[in-house]
Amino acid sequence: MDPLILFSILLSVILGILRGADLAWGTDPVTGLCVVGSVWWRYLLLAAVVLAAVLTGRSRGKDPAALCTRKPGGAAAAFAAAVCFLAAAAVRLLFPAGFADLVRIPLGVLCACWLSALGSRWLTAKEWKAPAGGILLAVAGSVLFYWNLLMRFMENSSSWHRVTQTAMVWQMLAALLLLSALARALYLPKPENGSTLCAAGLAAFGLCLCWELPRTVQLALAVTADVTLLPELLGALGLCAVGALGGICAAGCAKLRA
Repeated sequence: MDPLILFSILLSVILGILRGADLAWGTDPVTGLCVVGSVWWRYLLLAAVVLAAVLTGRSRGKDPAALCTRKPGGAAAAFAAAVCFLAAAAVRLLFPAGFADLVRIPLGVLCACWLSALGSRWLTAKEWKAPAGGILLAVAGSVLFYWNLLMRFMENSSSWHRVTQTAMVWQMLAALLLLSALARALYLPKPENGSTLCAAGLAAFGLCLCWELPRTVQLALAVTADVTLLPELLGALGLCAVGALGGICAAGCAKLRA
């Protein structure tokens, strides 16, 4: 693996480890409010991971043609995300929390359809074809993250000290940019799309997988006492799978670098 790609991935893993420690000792799990240490150290590390991802992706990414082949790992990540988002949509029918959740139900189904089409295409051993549904399904499948991004601003009070909620904005942006870049690379293939996809993939790996995984473990422990947290847990698991997909896409784009 390219050394810069490996450095960006290792930096993201360190972010995840420190995030786990922060949730254990320094952040209120409900409000996301930091109660130990300066809030700015959290944002400094987040910014370092994102900056490393962007600079590495821009310099190491190339023609994403390597993604237009059989990729079992990418298919597994896409199917895992699809199952999580579809399950979250189904559970929200049982525990609707308001208008925002009702909107998330059809958007989650669309996202699951797009990721399933992508995963199915990556499993095929025959001649490569763009995923079924076309770019319109890809765009529709990405709207879930755009909606979640809007809800982050509408549902949570604005405060830099609410690290969990503020970081969710970064996470939704990373997932949205990843799926948008992936759609362009697969449906509108151009060599320059590789650098954008590589940067978005590395950023999604750090924010959506490494940063989110400790919180997902926390939610899994809490859901045993409060079953209404199940949709949030499934959504967090889906976001982790999207982060894993980003890492696979970034590594795939970087392989063709001369």
